[in-house]
Amino acid sequence: MVQEDFDRLISVNFFENVGLPPWLLPLHLPDSHENLEDTLYKHRKLHNDYYKNALKHLRVALYSTPPVIEAFHPLMQMLLLGDLVNEALDELEKLFQISDTALQLRLKAALLEHFDGTNYVKLSTCFEDIMRKDPTCTDSLARLVVMHQRGDYNTEKLAEMLALHLDGTYAKCDVWKELASCLLRLCQCGEDRMSACSNGNDGHNQIYLDHSNQILEIFANSESGKTWRLRCRWWLNRHFSHNILASDIAYGDLEILTYKAAAASHLYGREFKYVVKANECLEKENNMELYSFLQMHILNSVGFYFNGKRIDSQ
Repeated sequence: MVQEDFDRLISVNFFENVGLPPWLLPLHLPDSHENLEDTLYKHRKLHNDYYKNALKHLRVALYSTPPVIEAFHPLMQMLLLGDLVNEALDELEKLFQISDTALQLRLKAALLEHFDGTNYVKLSTCFEDIMRKDPTCTDSLARLVVMHQRGDYNTEKLAEMLALHLDGTYAKCDVWKELASCLLRLCQCGEDRMSACSNGNDGHNQIYLDHSNQILEIFANSESGKTWRLRCRWWLNRHFSHNILASDIAYGDLEILTYKAAAASHLYGREFKYVVKANECLEKENNMELYSFLQMHILNSVGFYFNGKRIDSQ
């Protein structure tokens, strides 16, 4: 390879690292190709004996017995600093064989997002793995929400990740709002399937039967059905108890009250106490915007948990 081709290859790879977060690449790279020759000269000087020895000793520490996991992060930084992206990915995958930390998953997600951002399946799987490892991770959840808004992520999967987050936190109102919206979409998808089945004089009976099947599909026949039912039973005390309802009303945040009630209407039904009291509170405060939002969810709610139990007992 001639020197001109080599320079062009290095410049392309080098500038691909622009935009990496500081915790991955603690160095400010130039935003353009101005003064490229000087930049490349300094970059080549980085690959000296000190740099190679640093990589060697970090690898020795990382793969010692027992492994020094603290060496992993600086090793990744050093590899990216030296523009050795493929080696960084190889080291990351190799380490997953002996360790599986939230930091590794976050680093993998950051690299995928930067270098392979259109691979939505792999990227969303990585964010899901982070959420299962650390349900409190708001950053990964926000990434999944954005992917869903762009049409690159499944509604049912997002509902599961939002619920997982609520298992581990007492989240802000935007999480409850997003969960309510996901549950509404799932109900509407079920209604679309039911309306397609209804025909002739038996249409209403067919709709009812298919509606029941939809509940069973989500809570009984699906892989996550048992988890959802256990979660709903747990949330009766965790998020929707009498004391929490009184506290939410007393606190006066009508948005969190509304969005929690909207989600609760889909999970427990329109007659659930938290839903009824939230509705009364919004009427009393004459907040028509939030009242209309809650009404939309109430009128389209099924009450998965209690209706599912009723159907199981038939």
